[in-house]
Amino acid sequence: MKKYVDDANGKTSCGPRLRVATWVPALCLSLGGCRLLGTEVDALAASKTQDVASVAGWTRIATTQSYLVVANVLPGEEMYTKAEVASEHPIEGELCIIGLGAPVGPLIRHVEAHVYDRLTGLPLTGVTPQITLVDRGTGRHTNVPPTLMQDLDIGALDIHFGNNVAIPNNSDLRLTVTIGNEEATFDGHLD
Repeated sequence: MKKYVDDANGKTSCGPRLRVATWVPALCLSLGGCRLLGTEVDALAASKTQDVASVAGWTRIATTQSYLVVANVLPGEEMYTKAEVASEHPIEGELCIIGLGAPVGPLIRHVEAHVYDRLTGLPLTGVTPQITLVDRGTGRHTNVPPTLMQDLDIGALDIHFGNNVAIPNNSDLRLTVTIGNEEATFDGHLD
């Protein structure tokens, strides 16, 4: 196994891939005692008064046979191409790696799915998830374009798929992420 030297303290480590493989399971456990057998976790369940959380969005975790999927529905995010990042130098938003981002506007939410290999804990970029959002109150289906992106500030540790989409206020949602023949489903509410 290749060793890396941490310049900050001169100690060696097994590198960024192994560190990522160790923090992903820790993240799952810290977000609510994740049950890793195909169930989902409501990371906000501790706060049933979800006034701020409902407006801000939600995070859910689920597993399939092969994948651990972390889904977020958040306020809209500015999304930039590599050329826009090079010319505009934004410090917040998302860098589109493969695909294009939809603009931010009224009622726009940023829907994202982080897909990890369940055995290694490593983030996956060589898959093409299908992301579908259903308003359970109206039955309206929205296909979310699965742009591969990462947060400008966090970088590669935040690699994920998703896009900005319009979601009406006071929505009961079902988000489905399908990868090949495996599916993860998440339910949540937005005020």
